[in-house]
Amino acid sequence: MNQILAHPTPAEKALQLAFAAQEPARSQTARFAEFNKTGLPHPRAENWRWTDLHAGIRNVLEGAQSTETTEGTVKLASAASVPFIGQSTDPISLLAAALSTDNNRQGFAITQTPNATLYLNTDNQSSLCGSQVSIEIASGCQVILVENNTHADSGLSVDWRSFRIAPGASLTRILVNPNQMQQTRINHTEVEIGEGGQYQQFILDFGARMSRIETHIRATGSGTNVLLNGAYLLQGEARADSTSLIRHDYVEAKTRQLIKGVVLDQAQAVFQGKFHVAREGQQTDAKMGHHALLLSDNAKVQAKPDLEIYADDVACAHGNTTGALDESALFYMRQRGLPEVQARALLIRAFVCEVLDALPETDLANELGAQIDNWLEQHI
Repeated sequence: MNQILAHPTPAEKALQLAFAAQEPARSQTARFAEFNKTGLPHPRAENWRWTDLHAGIRNVLEGAQSTETTEGTVKLASAASVPFIGQSTDPISLLAAALSTDNNRQGFAITQTPNATLYLNTDNQSSLCGSQVSIEIASGCQVILVENNTHADSGLSVDWRSFRIAPGASLTRILVNPNQMQQTRINHTEVEIGEGGQYQQFILDFGARMSRIETHIRATGSGTNVLLNGAYLLQGEARADSTSLIRHDYVEAKTRQLIKGVVLDQAQAVFQGKFHVAREGQQTDAKMGHHALLLSDNAKVQAKPDLEIYADDVACAHGNTTGALDESALFYMRQRGLPEVQARALLIRAFVCEVLDALPETDLANELGAQIDNWLEQHI
């Protein structure tokens, strides 16, 4: 393996050893050499300061038994296969490329509105794995996409996604990350939206040893509409990080972001949301909200909502709250005969499920609501 970092950190050493042990293909080795030119983000990097990526990698790779690379699969029915496009040069994108087999680097194009919800299924059971998927959506198409990523129970996974939404097209994306306490996982998404285009994202994250969902969105024309909703539900020692950057570089953009969380036991959550409004982004209408319930003394949430505005004709706002359940509402419900556990679960469900209200598909909303109910039954 050439071009090894001159002074790798312990996490980078563990990554190099685990990668070599899997006997990767020549194309992967070449991509890993590119990653080695930059290495992992520095532990004190501003957008990683609350999520210790280096520790997350060491914890799941050091001392782990090596496994051979499996080919994995990426499937998206009703979409034409096209060459993969959209490779970025940031460290996480380079790492995803290195960990992805050629079979797990796929490009797709959607040229007409599907008759039903589409499912993007990625399966890779290696303890060290990645995937890269680029999807182009043609003008006028309206697409609902459910993303299912299946990985080994333990190890490191890095999934990178690129969505290019043509003028007037619409994409609604749903992603659920299960609880996997021996897994460090990164979901990194880059979205480009053409004039008059729409992107909606709904996410549920149940945590992992370290889970990070990072979303970067930028418009390539005016009149775009973005909805970025999500929820994290954490217990035990689970970690979840929701990070996003939405750029408003053209006029008349509308953005709404709502993230809600429930944190129990010693679990920890991070929210980092940023709206960037360029001087050309006049008449931007953008609102951001992050609200979390801390239901134990040791639970922890760190939040950084951020507005960076250079235009003068905008309506931008953000809100951030952390707290406990409303005791008066809990008392009211118990006075009417509800057991405390049931009353607490109902209040939490009402709090969390607001992020699902805008889902365009009722069956999907019911399915996500059922997963929230299942978590509440187990942990409340």
